[in-house]
Amino acid sequence: MRDVDLETKAAPSQDRARTTFEKILTVTGELLGEVGFERLSTNMICKHAGITPPALYRYFPNKYAILHELGERLTSAQEKIVTSWVEEGGLEKNSLEETIQSFMTLITRINEQNRAFVGGLWVIRVIRVTPRLKGVRVASRDNYAAPAFERLRDAYPELPEERVRLITRLLTDVIYAAAELAIDEPQDEAEIILHTSIMVASYYEKMQEFLGRG
Repeated sequence: MRDVDLETKAAPSQDRARTTFEKILTVTGELLGEVGFERLSTNMICKHAGITPPALYRYFPNKYAILHELGERLTSAQEKIVTSWVEEGGLEKNSLEETIQSFMTLITRINEQNRAFVGGLWVIRVIRVTPRLKGVRVASRDNYAAPAFERLRDAYPELPEERVRLITRLLTDVIYAAAELAIDEPQDEAEIILHTSIMVASYYEKMQEFLGRG
């Protein structure tokens, strides 16, 4: 697979340029839901955005770069939700029932953000299945885990950091997978959130019992 440039060429500095930049991103998100990734092209984006190809190429070298920017924006918004949840005490509940409810709140917030983001559901699908955009998903997974990792590392300073890192990656990967599954099976979203929260909360409760042993 030939490498493609995924970087934005230039950051817009003037109001008109920023408007064009944001229009490109918005139209791309909208078109993803209408025509899918394979049919999406820079010419199509230009036509629907009412701009010329040179105007688009001033900022993005190809459609992958546009999707890369969208992916980074969406995952950044998701990461902020996780960070806020941890800071609010999402991992510090007094019972299994409270912990289950806490994880349900987290997954629900992530899913709501995915739907609110223009083309968000399709952006997630694209970064999940497109090899060239794999880096966005990998970086997001690691950033998802970071707030929980820091909280657990501070709570269990005697444990090797790599062990704590593995535990938090397992937790966040399950949550990430649940959010993606809810995209593919929206009719079962409530059940997906509930049962994922039960699994993750149960594991987390047992982990706290045994984490310092062995």
